Amino acid sequence: MDEMTIKTRHTLLPIIITLSIAILLSVIGIISGITIEGAPFSETEGGLFFALLNALFYTLFAIIGITVIYYAIKYGKEKVLRIFFILCFGFMGVFLLFFFLYLMLAILGVVEDIYFILVVIISIVAGLYLSYSLLAKNASPKAKNTALLLFGAFIGAFLGIVLPTWTAFLLIGILSVYDIIAVFRGPIKKIIEMTEENEESSLPVDMTYEIQGLEIGLGDLAFYSMLSTHTLILGFQLDFLIADGLLGAVIPCVCTTAGILIGAIITFKLLKKRPLLPGLPISVGLGILFYLLSLLVFWLF
Repeated sequence: MDEMTIKTRHTLLPIIITLSIAILLSVIGIISGITIEGAPFSETEGGLFFALLNALFYTLFAIIGITVIYYAIKYGKEKVLRIFFILCFGFMGVFLLFFFLYLMLAILGVVEDIYFILVVIISIVAGLYLSYSLLAKNASPKAKNTALLLFGAFIGAFLGIVLPTWTAFLLIGILSVYDIIAVFRGPIKKIIEMTEENEESSLPVDMTYEIQGLEIGLGDLAFYSMLSTHTLILGFQLDFLIADGLLGAVIPCVCTTAGILIGAIITFKLLKKRPLLPGLPISVGLGILFYLLSLLVFWLF
């Protein structure tokens, strides 16, 4: 085994861990049988047009968020921004843990109030600890990286479960395009230039997992996870896949995940030539391509 193979395997490890956890969480969602549509416009009523509105709605939040971060750093409001991150991730940590623990209660058929209260307490304590591990300045790198991977898996699995299909695919497609713009000409490029030119300007929270000199962003991990988990959920919904049993339901997700990982390898190799590249387009593009090819094979044969 050559050195390049070892380095590639190590670099992919955080992505593989995140995707594995997210897929496991999506299995919990499938078994629970609970369906939640987390979109402001119903695809059932408005079809593809409403799905596009949903995708644009969520993309707008992403654009506003990164723009606010840019101006906060530009005008020296890092402390305010840090407080905002603490509040957001504190809430997210508690909510996401409660969501998946509640799904587990549904699977077990537990209805007693005492267990519901216990889930609430565990969610608050563990969620806040997870947020502290990610955000605290004195947290160890190992704790921070672990929290980052878990947040990526939780966010991705949650989105994969609650977003309708067309909304999910359109959202990840639009965000991939915006990722290119933001990195090469938009706020992400400007933020990096500011932090390099001015030592006093810095991101209040580091949302990247660094390995082998490369950085993987939380957003990349979350949307890789969303794509993989949603294709698994679709595997148990499409009739021509279910007809082939468990194999038909799982293989498209495996193909999608393989596409994401191959895209990540390509992106990492390109990073040796360019200091900064968007993490979504290649991995997401190959993930969707491999997914569609797997559907075509099942449809034909």
